[in-house]
Amino acid sequence: METIENKYNHRHCGSGKRRAGWIILGIIGFTAFAFLFGAVVMWLWNWLMPVIFHLGVISYWQAVGLAILGRLLFGSFHHGAHSKGRHNFGPWKQRHHMHGNQNCKDGANGSKWSHYEQYWQEEGEKSFNDYLQRKAGQ
Repeated sequence: METIENKYNHRHCGSGKRRAGWIILGIIGFTAFAFLFGAVVMWLWNWLMPVIFHLGVISYWQAVGLAILGRLLFGSFHHGAHSKGRHNFGPWKQRHHMHGNQNCKDGANGSKWSHYEQYWQEEGEKSFNDYLQRKAGQ
């Protein structure tokens, strides 16, 4: 049976090649999304604004500039308040932000999480099964 710790290490502590591949894929995906978003803004503007408000049509780069301007003007007002609790995962918060392979190998450098796998093997699964039985009896 694969433990949660092993799943965590496999998912977050992968090889450097795998991580570099995901970074490259992310850059390509972001670039494709940016080009697509500019095209959608241009298409919507040229479809709606000349008919509704008698405005002129815009080019692709004008649409991209308009989208960036809209983000600067309207997108940053809620950003600070929205992002304060964004990564609040309770007790998993510490483990979520571990960086570097050394943390994955030595149990988070002696933190309380270094004993998690042993706890789960000794007590966790039994406690969880007891909880499920209590919930089924309700």
